[in-house]
Amino acid sequence: MKDEAALTIAAMGDISLGDHPVCVGHGMRKTIGLHGVKLFSDVREYWSNCDVVLGNLETVASDAGLQSEKLSSFEMRGDPAALSILKEVGFNVLNVANNHSMQHGKDAFSDTVTRLKNIGVESIGVDDKKVGKTIPFVYEKSGIRNVFLGYSIRPEEWIKDTIPYSYRRHEDALLTEVRDFRKEVNGAVVVSIHWGLEYLGYPGPEQLELGRKLVDAGADVIIGHHPHVLQPYEYYNGGLIMYSLGNFLFDLWHPETKPTVIALITISHGCIPKVEFKPVYIDSRFFPRKANPEQCEVVKRLISFDAQSIDSIFKLSPGEYRDRYKNNLAMLRPRKYRYFIKNIYRYPFSIIFQSLMRTCYRRLTGN
Repeated sequence: MKDEAALTIAAMGDISLGDHPVCVGHGMRKTIGLHGVKLFSDVREYWSNCDVVLGNLETVASDAGLQSEKLSSFEMRGDPAALSILKEVGFNVLNVANNHSMQHGKDAFSDTVTRLKNIGVESIGVDDKKVGKTIPFVYEKSGIRNVFLGYSIRPEEWIKDTIPYSYRRHEDALLTEVRDFRKEVNGAVVVSIHWGLEYLGYPGPEQLELGRKLVDAGADVIIGHHPHVLQPYEYYNGGLIMYSLGNFLFDLWHPETKPTVIALITISHGCIPKVEFKPVYIDSRFFPRKANPEQCEVVKRLISFDAQSIDSIFKLSPGEYRDRYKNNLAMLRPRKYRYFIKNIYRYPFSIIFQSLMRTCYRRLTGN
């Protein structure tokens, strides 16, 4: 029998509203502008009856400080109008704490958060500097108070002064906050966290350890993002840990970034969270589509753990895991160049020139 008091959540991974640096002029910003809510037409029914529809907003959606002819100013920046599209299709909570939050400065970040508030979408992952904690979103249903928290533990690379989003460099501070919020509510504690390394299909040993520490600190559900690919999930000590939900709305070209899921989570009071994964594939036009049977099998394999694989990860040192990441990036780099050359006719000349200059600079400096 259905528990009418249960909290229902639809969780998705990374959402980009702007063009990736290698897709400027034909990426997500352009695609959203052309198609709007139609982008979601194949999958939005999955979350139509959920209480909370949650994703990680990977980009700002603001033109504050925009220099439209400058690649570094235009890339990874969404049109403010795109926020209303997310609202219209049902998103009501977005995590804004990630490694791109400050890419276009504090004003663009603040403008994005303000715009979300004005249209009735909750932002998680914003710090309250007065109390030194993240600002929670509390969702109450049938007298049960559930709290949603957003964090990033990825290094901040854009600014050096006070960071307005919920960046936690040290895990002790993060765990202390989760323990404190656990005491403040009688329902679920849901943590959305930007962590891990990109393009690896399994979490590292430090991720596994932190995920379990978060559960021990009081988290019932952990929703991971940043790797841009699916990673397995596990239950630990009654908590649901989804290490990476991959991309949901993104203009990456690697085949590994195309399979994804919509995680439908049900939390009945006092019970272990239940999850059902709806397999999704991102097509060549960046539309999220229901997966076909063959794709469903791929998704099922990507999100599955076994005891042996967990043990093998714990045997890795952080350095060994990072070396695997570096080797994987080196393997993927030629794909980026091939994509750029194949699509060179789609870029404005000024973007081609800036992209080539950036590549030369990085090759010369090693950055």
